Amino acid sequence: METMSDADARYEDDSAEDGDARDGDLKRTLLAGVLGAVVGSVGYFIYTKLEEDQKHALRQSIGKFVEDKIADVRSQLKL
Repeated sequence: METMSDADARYEDDSAEDGDARDGDLKRTLLAGVLGAVVGSVGYFIYTKLEEDQKHALRQSIGKFVEDKIADVRSQLKL
C-alpha cells in the first residue's frame, strides 16, 4: 500500500530547514494577529471618544460602503 510520503514528496520527513520556515510563518502569523488586535483596540478607543452625531455619520458611511460591496459581489455572482 502506498503511503502519503510515497505519493508526494511534500510529505517526506521534515528537515530542520522546514521547521525553521514553519517557525518563521508562526511568528509572522502571531505578529499579524497582535498588530490587528492593537489596531482594532485603537480604533474602538477613538470611536468611543466621538460625539453621537459623528458616530451616527460614521455608521451611515460604513453601512453604505458595506451595502455597495454586497451589491458588487451579488452582481459578479449573478445572485
